[in-house]
Amino acid sequence: MMKNIVLGVASLSLALVPSAAFAATQTFNLRLQVPVHCTVKQQGIGSGVALGNTVALGTFREYCNAPGGYQLVVNYAPGSLQGARIIAGNDEIVLDGSGRAVLSHATGPRIRERLISMAPGANGFDTDRLELDIIPS
Repeated sequence: MMKNIVLGVASLSLALVPSAAFAATQTFNLRLQVPVHCTVKQQGIGSGVALGNTVALGTFREYCNAPGGYQLVVNYAPGSLQGARIIAGNDEIVLDGSGRAVLSHATGPRIRERLISMAPGANGFDTDRLELDIIPS
């Protein structure tokens, strides 16, 4: 009985081997282009909640699939918020009143969510304009 099983397996393996007519090698090249897509969405918490000398502004989620990475930029009214500090996760910047500052850099694609808070400068919060923008590299 063992001999029949071995012969049955041997004949099955011969049936699975391709014949000479189907032995040609074929190559397929597949190329995809994925468009670069970057977004940043802020989720506020209503009116800011004081945390010591900072005010919690909520959370934001950044997504960017740019292979070369991206910059996360803060835009605000020029001439305002001088000396104010923005804290987002481990990143912290002091605004100089120029109206634009780079909050962080990423060297490749990334998805992350972070808390954001702000400490006022000498003039307090002298504008209501504060926007986050994501710029692919």
